[in-house]
Amino acid sequence: MLIDEDPVGVVSVTDSLIEDLYVLPEKQKMGYGTRLLQFAVGQCSGTPSLWILENNENAERLYRRFGFTKSGRSNAITDQLAEIEFVLE
Repeated sequence: MLIDEDPVGVVSVTDSLIEDLYVLPEKQKMGYGTRLLQFAVGQCSGTPSLWILENNENAERLYRRFGFTKSGRSNAITDQLAEIEFVLE
């Protein structure tokens, strides 16, 4: 995502999997994450899904506000940290 020719964020979509949604720290809480997520959802070929680290509270807050819910699936990253899947239904 470019604003006035300056990069502020990025997102990748493969089929219905949203990956790598990232907004520069100094550009967060300005609505760019929401705009990137709206764009990404529009690119999905089926039910949008994404994975986040279970301790990423800011990401979880954004996705829940948008209507994503936990699917119940998770993957262990380490013995103490997992990533969890969210889906938009």
